[in-house]
Amino acid sequence: MLCEGDFTVCPFAARMSSVIPRTFAILSVITLLFSAGNLFAGGSGLNVVVVVNQDSSNSVQLGNYYCEQRQVPPQNVLRVNWTGGNISWDEANFESVLLNPFLTMISSRGLTNQIDFVVLSMDLPFQVGGNGGVNSTTSALFYGFKPDGCTTNCPEGIPSCNLPGNSANAYAGSEDIFRNVAPGTGSTNFLAVMLTSDSLANAKLVVDHGVMSDGTFPAQTVLLAKSSDTARNVRYQNFDDTVFNTRIRGNYPVMRVNSDSPLGQTNLLGYENGLYQFTISSNAFVPGAMADSLTSFGGIIFGPNDHTTSLAFLNAGAIGSYGTVVEPCNYLEKFPSSQNYFYQARGFSLAESYYQSLQNPYQGLLVGEPLAAPF
Repeated sequence: MLCEGDFTVCPFAARMSSVIPRTFAILSVITLLFSAGNLFAGGSGLNVVVVVNQDSSNSVQLGNYYCEQRQVPPQNVLRVNWTGGNISWDEANFESVLLNPFLTMISSRGLTNQIDFVVLSMDLPFQVGGNGGVNSTTSALFYGFKPDGCTTNCPEGIPSCNLPGNSANAYAGSEDIFRNVAPGTGSTNFLAVMLTSDSLANAKLVVDHGVMSDGTFPAQTVLLAKSSDTARNVRYQNFDDTVFNTRIRGNYPVMRVNSDSPLGQTNLLGYENGLYQFTISSNAFVPGAMADSLTSFGGIIFGPNDHTTSLAFLNAGAIGSYGTVVEPCNYLEKFPSSQNYFYQARGFSLAESYYQSLQNPYQGLLVGEPLAAPF
């Protein structure tokens, strides 16, 4: 189990929750063989709302750049005002500054049946804190704020170390058009992604890599790495299913490896691991790559944090990554399954692939370029 402090002394309780069974892999292949020709995935700038923070020149510039590159029309841009920093806001501010203006905007502009994707253009908070716990801003837009499942007698004494029943994501594993599934509660059903980095220039590179990847059908290798950290390497249990599925699909090689770091690796189409801290080569990924690590605070992209975060993957060339913004413990459901590479190989966009691979994403932040679709 992941805990704050010295992870080596945290018990690895028998809570390695749901392992996707091999029957899922078989069903996926059956679906692939019989219905791949009917798959309608992805999206365009017409299906996106770009949210910019007018109190940040970087947010405005990045939002404008994204609109230019993805041909997002002016009526799909929401301008908000926020001066409270880029780390955290409470539920009330999240709703008054972002959620309610967004819902009003798409209704008043006749976009309700058109918008599937929301791009948050840097310098907006990535955490939403409420009386019931902490969620990510992207997950709260995706399917509503989900409170912790306990307040007393929580596992390891940490309220966020549980799996609330109402945090299940109906879109996970659906292999369907997003709006057909409607995984959220109320009006929050959007494929939300934060487009950001540690500088405006690096954030623009994420956009460039996403746009460059479209329709390129890359053939580079995806590495699924099992680290030596037994508390964090738990996703290896599902690696064989992904290797099997992608081998049948035949787009590119997926390899299982035992490794604690991608340092020295280049030209990768994807990378998945579980480790507290490591170094990534600056040119590790080709356009179209998705990469992430299972660790407690990979989604705390700004502020004090000694974990390797999602931004490290973006800065190494990946178009998307994921990390949790509060102590999640090592529930498999809270982290992307390696099946996201299979979904991407079938033609789903970055946002669609990641959200389909997440059974309970409420504590996780998705960062990157949501429309990127290499296949």
